[in-house]
Amino acid sequence: MNKEFHYKWVWDLKSSPEALWPLVSDTNRFNRDTGLPPMELLGISNGVKHVKFKIPLIRVEWEEEPFEWTYPYRFGILRRYRKGPLAEMRVDCQLERLEPSGTRIIYETWVEPANTLGLIGIPLAIGIVSAKRFEAAYKLYDRIASNQSPELVFPKGRNLSPNARGRFQVMRDRLQDQGVDNAILDHLHEFLNHADDLSIQRMRPYALADGWAASRRAVLETFLRGTRAGMFDMYWDLLCPECRGVTENHARLGDVHSTSHCNTCQIDFNVNFDHNVEVIFRPNPSVRAVDATVEFCVGSPQRQPHIAFSLIVPPREELPFSTMLMAGRYSLRVSGIAGSQLVLATNSGASKIQFYADDRGWPGGVSELGLMPTIRLINETDQARTFELVRTTWSDQAATAADVTILQVFRDLFSSEVLRPGEEISIGSTTLMFTDLRDSTRLYREIGDAPAFGRVREHFEILEEAVAEEGGSIVKTMGDAIMAAFRSPVSAVRAISKIQKQIAVRGDPPLSIKAGIHQGPCIVVNLNDRLDYFGSTVNIAARLPNFSKDGEAILSEPIRNDQEVLEFLEKNAPPNSLNRFQAEIRGYDQAIDLWRIKMW
Repeated sequence: MNKEFHYKWVWDLKSSPEALWPLVSDTNRFNRDTGLPPMELLGISNGVKHVKFKIPLIRVEWEEEPFEWTYPYRFGILRRYRKGPLAEMRVDCQLERLEPSGTRIIYETWVEPANTLGLIGIPLAIGIVSAKRFEAAYKLYDRIASNQSPELVFPKGRNLSPNARGRFQVMRDRLQDQGVDNAILDHLHEFLNHADDLSIQRMRPYALADGWAASRRAVLETFLRGTRAGMFDMYWDLLCPECRGVTENHARLGDVHSTSHCNTCQIDFNVNFDHNVEVIFRPNPSVRAVDATVEFCVGSPQRQPHIAFSLIVPPREELPFSTMLMAGRYSLRVSGIAGSQLVLATNSGASKIQFYADDRGWPGGVSELGLMPTIRLINETDQARTFELVRTTWSDQAATAADVTILQVFRDLFSSEVLRPGEEISIGSTTLMFTDLRDSTRLYREIGDAPAFGRVREHFEILEEAVAEEGGSIVKTMGDAIMAAFRSPVSAVRAISKIQKQIAVRGDPPLSIKAGIHQGPCIVVNLNDRLDYFGSTVNIAARLPNFSKDGEAILSEPIRNDQEVLEFLEKNAPPNSLNRFQAEIRGYDQAIDLWRIKMW
Protein backbone atom coordinates (compact mmCIF):
# COMPACT_ATOMS: atom_id res chain seq x y z
CA MET A 1 0.00 0.00 0.00
CA ASN A 2 1.38 3.41 -0.98
CA LYS A 3 -0.90 5.54 1.19
CA GLU A 4 0.87 7.36 4.00
CA PHE A 5 -0.83 9.03 6.96
CA HIS A 6 0.74 12.16 8.43
CA TYR A 7 -0.16 13.62 11.83
CA LYS A 8 1.21 16.75 13.43
CA TRP A 9 0.39 17.87 16.97
CA VAL A 10 1.54 21.00 18.77
CA TRP A 11 1.44 21.69 22.52
CA ASP A 12 2.70 24.73 24.42
CA LEU A 13 4.07 23.87 27.87
CA LYS A 14 5.38 25.96 30.78
CA SER A 15 8.67 24.17 31.41
CA SER A 16 11.97 24.69 29.57
CA PRO A 17 13.26 22.20 26.97
CA GLU A 18 16.09 21.06 29.27
CA ALA A 19 13.64 20.46 32.15
CA LEU A 20 11.28 18.48 29.91
CA TRP A 21 13.95 16.53 28.04
CA PRO A 22 14.58 13.76 30.67
CA LEU A 23 10.84 13.02 30.61
CA VAL A 24 9.95 13.55 26.96
CA SER A 25 12.97 11.65 25.63
CA ASP A 26 12.39 8.69 27.97
CA THR A 27 10.36 6.79 25.37
CA ASN A 28 10.30 3.68 27.54
CA ARG A 29 8.18 5.55 30.07
CA PHE A 30 6.29 7.56 27.41
CA ASN A 31 5.17 4.38 25.61
CA ARG A 32 3.97 2.93 28.92
CA ASP A 33 2.17 6.14 29.86
CA THR A 34 0.40 6.30 26.48
CA GLY A 35 -0.93 2.75 26.65
CA LEU A 36 1.43 0.75 24.45
CA PRO A 37 2.03 -2.88 25.48
CA PRO A 38 5.43 -4.18 26.59
CA MET A 39 7.87 -5.17 23.87
CA GLU A 40 10.52 -7.82 23.52
CA LEU A 41 13.94 -7.53 21.90
CA LEU A 42 14.48 -10.48 19.56
CA GLY A 43 17.96 -9.62 18.32
CA ILE A 44 20.37 -6.97 17.02
CA SER A 45 22.09 -6.89 13.62
CA ASN A 46 24.40 -4.04 12.56
CA GLY A 47 22.84 -1.76 15.15
CA VAL A 48 19.28 -2.43 13.93
CA LYS A 49 17.06 -4.00 16.60
CA HIS A 50 14.49 -6.71 15.85
CA VAL A 51 11.53 -6.14 18.20
CA LYS A 52 8.01 -7.42 18.78
CA PHE A 53 5.01 -6.40 20.85
CA LYS A 54 3.96 -8.72 23.65
CA ILE A 55 0.28 -8.96 22.64
CA PRO A 56 -1.61 -12.25 22.16
CA LEU A 57 -3.88 -11.69 19.13
CA ILE A 58 -1.89 -9.68 16.58
CA ARG A 59 1.75 -10.47 15.93
CA VAL A 60 3.65 -7.22 15.41
CA GLU A 61 7.36 -7.29 14.61
CA TRP A 62 9.63 -4.57 13.30
CA GLU A 63 13.18 -3.48 12.68
CA GLU A 64 14.10 -0.36 14.65
CA GLU A 65 16.85 1.96 13.49
CA PRO A 66 18.91 3.72 16.20
CA PHE A 67 17.34 6.92 17.56
CA GLU A 68 18.57 10.27 16.34
CA TRP A 69 18.60 13.17 18.78
CA THR A 70 19.98 16.55 19.71
CA TYR A 71 19.80 17.49 23.38
CA PRO A 72 17.42 19.08 24.36
CA TYR A 73 15.64 20.00 21.13
CA ARG A 74 14.80 16.99 18.98
CA PHE A 75 14.64 13.22 18.64
CA GLY A 76 13.38 10.86 15.95
CA ILE A 77 13.05 7.17 15.11
CA LEU A 78 12.31 4.96 12.09
CA ARG A 79 10.61 1.57 12.31
CA ARG A 80 10.18 -0.85 9.39
CA TYR A 81 7.63 -3.54 10.18
CA ARG A 82 8.00 -7.22 9.31
CA LYS A 83 4.60 -8.35 10.57
CA GLY A 84 1.39 -6.62 11.59
CA PRO A 85 -0.89 -3.87 10.24
CA LEU A 86 1.87 -1.30 9.67
CA ALA A 87 4.58 -1.14 7.02
CA GLU A 88 6.62 1.80 8.29
CA MET A 89 6.52 4.53 10.91
CA ARG A 90 8.66 7.63 11.31
CA VAL A 91 8.50 9.90 14.36
CA ASP A 92 10.00 13.34 14.83
CA CYS A 93 9.61 15.26 18.10
CA GLN A 94 10.90 18.82 18.43
CA LEU A 95 11.13 20.99 21.53
CA GLU A 96 11.20 24.69 20.60
CA ARG A 97 12.11 27.21 23.26
CA LEU A 98 9.43 29.84 23.87
CA GLU A 99 10.17 33.34 25.09
CA PRO A 100 10.25 34.42 27.85
CA SER A 101 9.84 30.84 29.07
CA GLY A 102 8.28 27.54 28.12
CA THR A 103 8.46 24.97 25.34
CA ARG A 104 6.49 24.26 22.20
CA ILE A 105 6.43 20.53 21.47
CA ILE A 106 5.90 19.67 17.81
CA TYR A 107 5.26 15.96 17.41
CA GLU A 108 4.97 14.53 13.90
CA THR A 109 4.50 10.97 12.71
CA TRP A 110 4.30 9.43 9.26
CA VAL A 111 2.66 6.00 9.11
CA GLU A 112 2.28 3.65 6.14
CA PRO A 113 -0.24 0.79 6.45
CA ALA A 114 0.69 -2.74 5.44
CA ASN A 115 -2.85 -4.06 4.92
CA THR A 116 -6.55 -3.25 5.24
CA LEU A 117 -6.43 -3.52 9.04
CA GLY A 118 -3.78 -0.83 9.11
CA LEU A 119 -5.65 1.33 6.64
CA ILE A 120 -8.74 1.25 8.86
CA GLY A 121 -7.02 1.28 12.24
CA ILE A 122 -4.44 4.07 11.81
CA PRO A 123 -6.94 6.99 11.77
CA LEU A 124 -8.60 5.69 14.95
CA ALA A 125 -5.64 4.31 16.92
CA ILE A 126 -3.14 7.06 16.06
CA GLY A 127 -5.21 9.94 14.74
CA ILE A 128 -7.63 10.01 17.68
CA VAL A 129 -6.57 7.76 20.58
CA SER A 130 -2.82 8.50 20.46
CA ALA A 131 -3.40 12.25 20.07
CA LYS A 132 -5.36 12.37 23.33
CA ARG A 133 -2.93 10.15 25.22
CA PHE A 134 0.13 12.03 23.98
CA GLU A 135 -1.35 15.33 25.12
CA ALA A 136 -2.16 13.92 28.57
CA ALA A 137 1.35 12.50 28.95
CA TYR A 138 3.10 15.74 27.96
CA LYS A 139 0.94 17.80 30.29
CA LEU A 140 1.79 15.38 33.12
CA TYR A 141 5.49 15.75 32.34
CA ASP A 142 5.10 19.53 32.30
CA ARG A 143 3.64 19.46 35.81
CA ILE A 144 6.48 17.27 37.05
CA ALA A 145 9.16 19.38 35.34
CA SER A 146 7.61 22.60 36.70
CA ASN A 147 8.20 21.34 40.24
CA GLN A 148 11.92 21.31 39.44
CA SER A 149 12.35 18.13 41.45
CA PRO A 150 15.31 15.91 40.49
CA GLU A 151 13.39 12.93 41.87
CA LEU A 152 11.07 11.75 39.09
CA VAL A 153 8.42 9.67 40.82
CA PHE A 154 5.18 8.84 39.06
CA PRO A 155 2.43 8.10 41.61
CA LYS A 156 0.26 5.14 40.73
CA GLY A 157 -1.52 4.60 44.05
CA ARG A 158 -0.38 2.48 46.97
CA ASN A 159 1.86 -0.36 45.79
CA LEU A 160 2.71 -1.96 49.15
CA SER A 161 0.21 -4.48 50.46
CA PRO A 162 -0.69 -4.49 54.17
CA ASN A 163 1.57 -7.53 54.67
CA ALA A 164 4.42 -5.85 52.78
CA ARG A 165 4.04 -2.69 54.86
CA GLY A 166 4.28 -4.82 57.98
CA ARG A 167 7.46 -6.51 56.74
CA PHE A 168 8.91 -3.12 55.78
CA GLN A 169 8.24 -1.81 59.29
CA VAL A 170 10.03 -4.79 60.90
CA MET A 171 13.06 -4.23 58.65
CA ARG A 172 12.89 -0.50 59.24
CA ASP A 173 13.09 -1.02 63.01
CA ARG A 174 16.13 -3.22 62.48
CA LEU A 175 17.86 -0.58 60.36
CA GLN A 176 17.05 2.16 62.87
CA ASP A 177 18.75 0.07 65.55
CA GLN A 178 21.84 0.11 63.30
CA GLY A 179 21.80 3.92 63.24
CA VAL A 180 20.22 4.49 59.81
CA ASP A 181 18.79 8.00 59.40
CA ASN A 182 15.04 8.02 60.03
CA ALA A 183 14.48 10.65 57.31
CA ILE A 184 16.06 8.36 54.70
CA LEU A 185 13.82 5.51 55.82
CA ASP A 186 10.79 7.80 55.44
CA HIS A 187 11.86 8.58 51.87
CA LEU A 188 12.34 4.89 51.14
CA HIS A 189 8.88 3.99 52.39
CA GLU A 190 7.30 6.76 50.34
CA PHE A 191 9.23 5.72 47.25
CA LEU A 192 8.46 2.00 47.52
CA ASN A 193 4.80 2.69 48.26
CA HIS A 194 4.11 5.21 45.49
CA ALA A 195 6.70 4.91 42.71
CA ASP A 196 5.69 3.03 39.58
CA ASP A 197 7.35 -0.22 38.52
CA LEU A 198 9.67 1.45 35.99
CA SER A 199 11.09 3.65 38.76
CA ILE A 200 12.00 0.72 41.00
CA GLN A 201 13.26 -1.70 38.34
CA ARG A 202 16.71 -0.18 38.66
CA MET A 203 17.07 1.90 41.83
CA ARG A 204 20.21 4.06 41.88
CA PRO A 205 21.14 5.22 45.40
CA TYR A 206 23.00 8.36 44.30
CA ALA A 207 20.14 9.55 42.09
CA LEU A 208 17.66 9.02 44.93
CA ALA A 209 19.98 10.76 47.41
CA ASP A 210 20.15 13.81 45.14
CA GLY A 211 16.36 13.88 44.92
CA TRP A 212 16.00 13.62 48.67
CA ALA A 213 18.75 16.18 49.38
CA ALA A 214 20.45 13.47 51.46
CA SER A 215 24.05 12.28 51.78
CA ARG A 216 24.93 9.96 48.90
CA ARG A 217 27.07 7.77 51.10
CA ALA A 218 24.35 7.55 53.77
CA VAL A 219 21.75 6.46 51.20
CA LEU A 220 24.12 3.94 49.61
CA GLU A 221 24.96 2.45 53.02
CA THR A 222 21.22 2.31 53.81
CA PHE A 223 20.65 0.24 50.67
CA LEU A 224 23.52 -2.07 51.65
CA ARG A 225 22.14 -2.53 55.16
CA GLY A 226 18.64 -2.90 53.73
CA THR A 227 19.87 -5.63 51.39
CA ARG A 228 21.35 -7.55 54.28
CA ALA A 229 18.06 -7.11 56.19
CA GLY A 230 16.03 -8.52 53.26
CA MET A 231 14.48 -5.25 52.08
CA PHE A 232 16.39 -5.08 48.76
CA ASP A 233 18.26 -7.26 46.30
CA MET A 234 21.60 -6.02 44.97
CA TYR A 235 22.78 -6.42 41.36
CA TRP A 236 26.00 -5.75 39.47
CA ASP A 237 25.35 -4.22 36.04
CA LEU A 238 28.10 -4.37 33.42
CA LEU A 239 27.92 -1.34 31.12
CA CYS A 240 29.27 -0.97 27.60
CA PRO A 241 31.93 1.81 27.47
CA GLU A 242 30.45 3.20 24.21
CA CYS A 243 26.62 3.05 24.40
CA ARG A 244 26.70 2.48 28.22
CA GLY A 245 23.84 0.05 27.96
CA VAL A 246 23.65 -2.94 30.31
CA THR A 247 25.45 -5.90 28.74
CA GLU A 248 25.20 -8.22 31.75
CA ASN A 249 23.32 -8.22 35.04
CA HIS A 250 24.49 -10.38 37.95
CA ALA A 251 23.14 -11.01 41.42
CA ARG A 252 26.61 -12.02 42.68
CA LEU A 253 29.96 -10.31 42.31
CA GLY A 254 31.48 -13.76 41.83
CA ASP A 255 29.67 -14.06 38.48
CA VAL A 256 31.32 -10.94 37.04
CA HIS A 257 34.03 -11.62 34.46
CA SER A 258 36.91 -9.34 33.50
CA THR A 259 35.62 -9.09 29.90
CA SER A 260 32.17 -8.59 28.37
CA HIS A 261 30.50 -8.12 24.98
CA CYS A 262 27.99 -5.51 23.79
CA ASN A 263 25.53 -6.83 21.20
CA THR A 264 24.45 -3.30 20.26
CA CYS A 265 27.94 -1.94 19.56
CA GLN A 266 29.37 -5.33 18.56
CA ILE A 267 32.48 -4.84 20.69
CA ASP A 268 34.32 -6.77 23.37
CA PHE A 269 35.63 -4.74 26.30
CA ASN A 270 37.59 -5.10 29.51
CA VAL A 271 35.58 -4.56 32.67
CA ASN A 272 36.71 -1.78 34.98
CA PHE A 273 35.36 -1.38 38.54
CA ASP A 274 35.03 2.40 38.33
CA HIS A 275 33.92 2.67 34.68
CA ASN A 276 31.94 -0.42 33.67
CA VAL A 277 30.28 -1.83 36.79
CA GLU A 278 27.33 -0.07 38.43
CA VAL A 279 25.61 -1.41 41.54
CA ILE A 280 21.83 -1.11 41.46
CA PHE A 281 19.02 -2.35 43.73
CA ARG A 282 15.49 -3.71 43.45
CA PRO A 283 12.94 -4.34 46.19
CA ASN A 284 13.00 -7.85 47.53
CA PRO A 285 9.83 -9.65 46.30
CA SER A 286 8.70 -10.03 49.93
CA VAL A 287 8.39 -6.23 50.06
CA ARG A 288 7.29 -5.50 46.52
CA ALA A 289 7.48 -7.70 43.44
CA VAL A 290 8.59 -6.11 40.18
CA ASP A 291 9.29 -7.62 36.76
CA ALA A 292 12.67 -6.15 35.82
CA THR A 293 12.41 -7.50 32.25
CA VAL A 294 9.38 -5.41 31.25
CA GLU A 295 10.28 -2.80 28.62
CA PHE A 296 8.10 -0.52 26.54
CA CYS A 297 10.93 0.75 24.32
CA VAL A 298 14.25 -0.96 23.62
CA GLY A 299 16.10 2.29 23.02
CA SER A 300 15.72 6.02 23.63
CA PRO A 301 17.89 9.12 24.02
CA GLN A 302 17.38 9.05 27.78
CA ARG A 303 19.10 5.67 27.98
CA GLN A 304 22.26 7.35 26.74
CA PRO A 305 22.29 10.77 28.43
CA HIS A 306 26.07 10.96 28.00
CA ILE A 307 25.56 11.47 24.23
CA ALA A 308 24.74 15.12 23.48
CA PHE A 309 23.71 14.37 19.90
CA SER A 310 23.49 11.37 17.58
CA LEU A 311 22.64 12.39 14.02
CA ILE A 312 22.76 10.68 10.64
CA VAL A 313 24.08 12.79 7.76
CA PRO A 314 23.46 11.48 4.22
CA PRO A 315 26.45 11.20 1.82
CA ARG A 316 27.77 14.52 0.47
CA GLU A 317 25.35 16.52 2.61
CA GLU A 318 25.49 18.95 5.53
CA LEU A 319 23.38 19.24 8.68
CA PRO A 320 23.25 22.47 10.74
CA PHE A 321 21.68 22.46 14.23
CA SER A 322 21.95 23.90 17.75
CA THR A 323 22.47 22.07 21.02
CA MET A 324 23.26 22.59 24.71
CA LEU A 325 26.34 21.17 26.43
CA MET A 326 27.50 20.72 29.99
CA ALA A 327 30.98 22.04 30.66
CA GLY A 328 33.57 19.30 30.29
CA ARG A 329 35.34 16.98 27.87
CA TYR A 330 33.70 15.21 24.94
CA SER A 331 34.70 12.94 22.10
CA LEU A 332 33.23 13.38 18.60
CA ARG A 333 33.09 10.11 16.69
CA VAL A 334 31.70 9.17 13.28
CA SER A 335 30.52 5.72 12.22
CA GLY A 336 32.91 3.89 9.93
CA ILE A 337 35.80 6.29 10.60
CA ALA A 338 38.53 5.30 13.03
CA GLY A 339 39.54 7.62 15.84
CA SER A 340 37.77 10.67 17.23
CA GLN A 341 38.06 14.42 17.79
CA LEU A 342 38.57 15.70 21.33
CA VAL A 343 36.17 18.50 22.26
CA LEU A 344 36.19 20.76 25.32
CA ALA A 345 32.97 22.61 26.21
CA THR A 346 33.55 25.86 28.10
CA ASN A 347 31.84 29.20 28.65
CA SER A 348 34.43 30.87 26.43
CA GLY A 349 34.40 28.28 23.64
CA ALA A 350 33.40 28.90 20.02
CA SER A 351 29.73 29.61 19.36
CA LYS A 352 29.93 28.12 15.83
CA ILE A 353 31.92 25.16 14.53
CA GLN A 354 32.04 22.68 11.65
CA PHE A 355 32.87 18.98 11.93
CA TYR A 356 33.83 16.94 8.86
CA ALA A 357 33.61 13.25 7.99
CA ASP A 358 36.22 12.56 5.32
CA ASP A 359 39.23 10.42 4.47
CA ARG A 360 41.81 12.86 5.85
CA GLY A 361 41.54 11.72 9.45
CA TRP A 362 40.98 13.79 12.56
CA PRO A 363 42.80 17.06 13.24
CA GLY A 364 45.12 17.16 16.21
CA GLY A 365 44.50 19.11 19.38
CA VAL A 366 41.26 19.89 21.16
CA SER A 367 38.32 21.80 19.65
CA GLU A 368 36.79 24.25 22.14
CA LEU A 369 33.02 24.77 22.01
CA GLY A 370 30.67 27.09 23.83
CA LEU A 371 27.87 25.69 25.97
CA MET A 372 25.12 26.63 23.49
CA PRO A 373 26.85 26.17 20.13
CA THR A 374 25.62 26.07 16.55
CA ILE A 375 27.18 23.08 14.82
CA ARG A 376 27.40 22.11 11.16
CA LEU A 377 28.07 18.43 10.39
CA ILE A 378 29.56 17.89 6.93
CA ASN A 379 29.70 14.42 5.39
CA GLU A 380 32.19 14.39 2.52
CA THR A 381 32.06 10.62 2.05
CA ASP A 382 29.87 8.47 -0.23
CA GLN A 383 28.08 6.76 2.70
CA ALA A 384 25.62 7.93 5.33
CA ARG A 385 27.48 8.62 8.58
CA THR A 386 26.31 8.86 12.19
CA PHE A 387 27.94 11.71 14.15
CA GLU A 388 27.94 11.38 17.95
CA LEU A 389 29.26 13.75 20.60
CA VAL A 390 29.97 11.69 23.72
CA ARG A 391 30.66 13.07 27.18
CA THR A 392 33.76 11.24 28.37
CA THR A 393 33.16 11.35 32.12
CA TRP A 394 31.35 8.58 33.98
CA SER A 395 27.82 9.30 35.12
CA ASP A 396 27.98 11.31 38.34
CA GLN A 397 24.94 9.44 39.67
CA ALA A 398 26.35 5.95 39.19
CA ALA A 399 27.30 4.06 42.36
CA THR A 400 30.15 2.06 40.85
CA ALA A 401 31.61 -1.19 42.08
CA ALA A 402 34.63 0.87 43.14
CA ASP A 403 32.40 3.08 45.31
CA VAL A 404 30.56 0.17 46.91
CA THR A 405 33.34 -2.34 47.54
CA ILE A 406 35.57 0.25 49.21
CA LEU A 407 33.04 0.92 51.99
CA GLN A 408 33.67 -0.74 55.33
CA VAL A 409 29.93 -1.42 55.59
CA PHE A 410 30.11 -3.52 52.42
CA ARG A 411 33.13 -5.48 53.64
CA ASP A 412 31.47 -6.08 57.01
CA LEU A 413 28.06 -7.11 55.64
CA PHE A 414 29.05 -8.84 52.39
CA SER A 415 32.36 -10.52 53.16
CA SER A 416 31.38 -13.42 50.87
CA GLU A 417 30.88 -11.08 47.89
CA VAL A 418 34.21 -11.55 46.14
CA LEU A 419 35.47 -12.19 42.64
CA ARG A 420 35.89 -15.76 41.51
CA PRO A 421 39.40 -17.14 42.15
CA GLY A 422 41.81 -16.17 39.39
CA GLU A 423 39.65 -13.28 38.08
CA GLU A 424 41.39 -9.90 37.84
CA ILE A 425 39.49 -6.65 37.26
CA SER A 426 41.12 -3.25 36.91
CA ILE A 427 40.17 -0.14 38.82
CA GLY A 428 41.24 3.20 37.37
CA SER A 429 42.10 5.05 40.56
CA THR A 430 42.25 4.04 44.20
CA THR A 431 43.78 5.83 47.19
CA LEU A 432 45.70 3.48 49.45
CA MET A 433 46.97 4.10 52.95
CA PHE A 434 49.43 1.86 54.80
CA THR A 435 50.12 2.38 58.49
CA ASP A 436 52.41 0.71 60.97
CA LEU A 437 52.76 1.08 64.75
CA ARG A 438 56.24 2.39 65.60
CA ASP A 439 58.30 0.47 68.20
CA SER A 440 55.51 -1.94 69.15
CA THR A 441 58.08 -4.58 70.16
CA ARG A 442 59.64 -2.19 72.68
CA LEU A 443 56.13 -1.38 73.99
CA TYR A 444 55.56 -5.06 74.91
CA ARG A 445 58.94 -5.17 76.65
CA GLU A 446 58.41 -1.95 78.63
CA ILE A 447 54.85 -2.34 79.92
CA GLY A 448 54.19 -6.07 79.61
CA ASP A 449 52.21 -8.26 77.23
CA ALA A 450 48.67 -7.67 78.51
CA PRO A 451 48.82 -3.85 78.78
CA ALA A 452 50.69 -3.62 75.47
CA PHE A 453 48.13 -5.81 73.71
CA GLY A 454 45.36 -3.55 75.06
CA ARG A 455 47.13 -0.46 73.71
CA VAL A 456 47.63 -2.12 70.31
CA ARG A 457 43.97 -3.18 70.21
CA GLU A 458 42.95 0.40 71.09
CA HIS A 459 45.12 1.68 68.23
CA PHE A 460 43.31 -0.65 65.80
CA GLU A 461 39.94 0.64 67.02
CA ILE A 462 41.05 4.24 66.34
CA LEU A 463 42.18 3.22 62.85
CA GLU A 464 38.96 1.35 62.07
CA GLU A 465 36.74 4.21 63.24
CA ALA A 466 38.64 6.93 61.37
CA VAL A 467 38.84 4.93 58.13
CA ALA A 468 35.13 4.06 58.22
CA GLU A 469 34.14 7.68 59.01
CA GLU A 470 35.90 8.78 55.81
CA GLY A 471 34.14 6.21 53.62
CA GLY A 472 37.11 3.86 53.38
CA SER A 473 37.72 0.32 54.49
CA ILE A 474 40.51 -1.72 56.02
CA VAL A 475 41.51 -4.22 53.35
CA LYS A 476 43.73 -6.27 55.62
CA THR A 477 45.91 -6.18 58.73
CA MET A 478 49.53 -7.36 58.81
CA GLY A 479 50.76 -7.65 62.39
CA ASP A 480 50.54 -4.09 63.74
CA ALA A 481 50.09 -2.65 60.22
CA ILE A 482 47.03 -2.09 58.09
CA MET A 483 46.22 -1.50 54.43
CA ALA A 484 43.22 0.79 53.90
CA ALA A 485 41.51 1.94 50.70
CA PHE A 486 39.60 5.15 49.93
CA ARG A 487 37.85 6.60 46.87
CA SER A 488 39.54 10.01 47.17
CA PRO A 489 42.92 11.31 48.41
CA VAL A 490 41.38 13.87 50.78
CA SER A 491 39.45 11.13 52.58
CA ALA A 492 42.70 9.32 53.37
CA VAL A 493 44.41 12.53 54.49
CA ARG A 494 41.49 13.44 56.76
CA ALA A 495 41.58 9.93 58.21
CA ILE A 496 45.30 9.98 59.03
CA SER A 497 44.89 13.45 60.54
CA LYS A 498 42.25 12.11 62.95
CA ILE A 499 44.35 9.04 63.69
CA GLN A 500 47.54 10.95 64.43
CA LYS A 501 45.78 13.38 66.77
CA GLN A 502 43.98 10.67 68.71
CA ILE A 503 46.96 8.32 68.96
CA ALA A 504 49.17 11.10 70.31
CA VAL A 505 46.99 11.76 73.38
CA ARG A 506 46.02 8.19 74.27
CA GLY A 507 47.84 6.61 77.21
CA ASP A 508 51.41 6.54 78.42
CA PRO A 509 53.82 5.91 76.86
CA PRO A 510 52.30 7.64 73.80
CA LEU A 511 52.06 5.62 70.61
CA SER A 512 53.36 6.74 67.23
CA ILE A 513 51.98 5.84 63.78
CA LYS A 514 53.98 5.57 60.57
CA ALA A 515 51.81 6.11 57.49
CA GLY A 516 52.03 6.44 53.73
CA ILE A 517 49.34 7.45 51.21
CA HIS A 518 49.47 6.95 47.44
CA GLN A 519 46.95 6.97 44.59
CA GLY A 520 46.81 5.20 41.24
CA PRO A 521 45.39 2.29 39.21
CA CYS A 522 45.11 -1.16 40.77
CA ILE A 523 43.99 -4.68 40.04
CA VAL A 524 41.15 -6.08 42.17
CA VAL A 525 41.50 -9.77 42.98
CA ASN A 526 40.20 -12.47 45.30
CA LEU A 527 42.89 -13.26 47.88
CA ASN A 528 42.04 -15.62 50.73
CA ASP A 529 38.30 -15.12 50.05
CA ARG A 530 38.40 -11.34 50.34
CA LEU A 531 38.72 -8.47 47.89
CA ASP A 532 42.30 -7.27 47.70
CA TYR A 533 44.35 -4.89 45.54
CA PHE A 534 47.55 -5.54 43.61
CA GLY A 535 49.85 -3.64 41.26
CA SER A 536 52.58 -1.02 41.28
CA THR A 537 50.38 1.48 43.14
CA VAL A 538 50.11 -1.00 46.02
CA ASN A 539 53.84 -1.73 45.96
CA ILE A 540 54.73 1.97 46.22
CA ALA A 541 52.13 2.72 48.91
CA ALA A 542 53.31 -0.20 51.05
CA ARG A 543 56.88 1.16 51.16
CA LEU A 544 56.05 4.76 52.05
CA PRO A 545 55.69 4.25 55.85
CA ASN A 546 59.39 3.27 55.92
CA PHE A 547 60.24 6.94 55.32
CA SER A 548 58.07 8.16 58.22
CA LYS A 549 59.71 9.54 61.36
CA ASP A 550 58.09 10.47 64.65
CA GLY A 551 54.43 10.18 63.66
CA GLU A 552 54.68 11.63 60.16
CA ALA A 553 52.51 10.70 57.19
CA ILE A 554 54.25 10.36 53.83
CA LEU A 555 52.30 11.67 50.83
CA SER A 556 53.12 10.76 47.26
CA GLU A 557 53.01 13.37 44.49
CA PRO A 558 49.45 12.49 43.29
CA ILE A 559 48.18 12.90 46.86
CA ARG A 560 50.03 16.13 47.60
CA ASN A 561 48.91 17.71 44.29
CA ASP A 562 45.24 16.85 44.72
CA GLN A 563 43.27 20.10 44.96
CA GLU A 564 41.03 18.93 47.82
CA VAL A 565 44.10 17.79 49.78
CA LEU A 566 45.79 21.15 49.28
CA GLU A 567 42.69 22.97 50.54
CA PHE A 568 42.42 20.66 53.58
CA LEU A 569 46.09 21.08 54.51
CA GLU A 570 45.90 24.85 54.11
CA LYS A 571 43.09 24.99 56.65
CA ASN A 572 44.17 22.25 59.08
CA ALA A 573 47.92 21.56 58.94
CA PRO A 574 50.39 23.47 61.12
CA PRO A 575 52.40 26.14 59.26
CA ASN A 576 55.38 24.85 57.27
CA SER A 577 54.55 21.27 58.22
CA LEU A 578 54.61 19.90 54.64
CA ASN A 579 58.18 19.14 53.58
CA ARG A 580 59.31 17.78 50.22
CA PHE A 581 62.09 15.18 49.82
CA GLN A 582 63.18 12.58 47.31
CA ALA A 583 63.54 8.88 47.96
CA GLU A 584 64.30 5.72 46.07
CA ILE A 585 61.65 2.99 46.13
CA ARG A 586 62.99 -0.54 45.94
CA GLY A 587 62.27 -2.00 42.53
CA TYR A 588 62.01 1.38 40.79
CA ASP A 589 64.82 2.97 38.78
CA GLN A 590 64.42 6.63 39.69
CA ALA A 591 63.91 8.52 42.93
CA ILE A 592 60.42 9.96 43.39
CA ASP A 593 59.13 13.12 45.04
CA LEU A 594 57.50 12.62 48.45
CA TRP A 595 56.18 14.92 51.19
CA ARG A 596 56.27 14.58 54.99
CA ILE A 597 53.35 15.95 57.02
CA LYS A 598 52.75 15.91 60.76
CA MET A 599 49.18 16.88 61.65
CA TRP A 600 49.49 17.38 65.42
